[in-house]
Amino acid sequence: MIRPCGKLAWALAAGLLGSGGCVEPCPQTLVPLTDVLAEYNANADAVERLWARATMSVTLDAPNAPAMTWRSGSPTCLLLLRKGRDRLGPHDFVLIGRETAAVELFRLGSSTAQGMYYFWYRFGERGKAWSARHGAASGPRLPIDPAQVLSVLAVCALPDDPDKLPAVAVGMRNVPGDCAYVLTVIDRDRGSGRLRFKREVLFRWTKEGPRRPYRVHVFDQAGRRVMTAHLKDYRPIDVSDLDDPPDREPSLPTDIEIVCHDVGGVQAVVRRIHLVLSEMTAEDKWDRSACDFKPPAGVAPAAMAAPARSDDGDGGSTR
Repeated sequence: MIRPCGKLAWALAAGLLGSGGCVEPCPQTLVPLTDVLAEYNANADAVERLWARATMSVTLDAPNAPAMTWRSGSPTCLLLLRKGRDRLGPHDFVLIGRETAAVELFRLGSSTAQGMYYFWYRFGERGKAWSARHGAASGPRLPIDPAQVLSVLAVCALPDDPDKLPAVAVGMRNVPGDCAYVLTVIDRDRGSGRLRFKREVLFRWTKEGPRRPYRVHVFDQAGRRVMTAHLKDYRPIDVSDLDDPPDREPSLPTDIEIVCHDVGGVQAVVRRIHLVLSEMTAEDKWDRSACDFKPPAGVAPAAMAAPARSDDGDGGSTR
């Protein structure tokens, strides 16, 4: 009686495999990975500043409080970026979640003038604020790192000098159905001095271009994945307002889903962020002070703290 069951199991397995259809193998043609990096950086370096509207949903799952998801009904939210002096960062950046132009619910950002990263939120009676110094080596983590969020938008340069850190290691993902060029950012940990992975950027491995990031994995000091971002629907940024606009408009993903993972027994406070961007422009329509850490009345900031490597963005704050 065992044999018939075994044959039946094999037949069912074969049928299930067959019903899934054929998975397209990875292409045979390879582009030098240095070219993939150069193409990416040419696009990123063309973005000096950015103003964009956003439709957004955010899921919070704070300890000792019920999980909640907020969704903006229209593109009332804003994303602002202005590059700093170092192309690898830190940069002035803020993601503003708001119900209306006058009602802000949270800000996630970085201020070069103040030298800090921050995150605050206020949903009804619930509200908290965190901040941390750029380039700090250790200490408590922010619930979500603004530099990590900025790093997945594909508009900030990756390190391209092979003779110094931070640097990029190159490789391939030869998995049918998920074929990718993989660029891994590595740097030396300030606390231990050891080399560590900071994030992986996966580019589509296609027979023809464009080769654009479609997934990003962000790691903590212990090498654990703390964030996964899925990127799609690339669209151009209007750069006509720049003094010296590039020949080709740079692009960025306009549909971005960021998922934060529990690690080391610590629950992710920000569980998920989904952004849909529109009206992306390089027009100079805002000041750097818009990125300052100014929590609203009633949301008391926590004591100044240093996150466990708040520079998990583009490497500049390690210097």
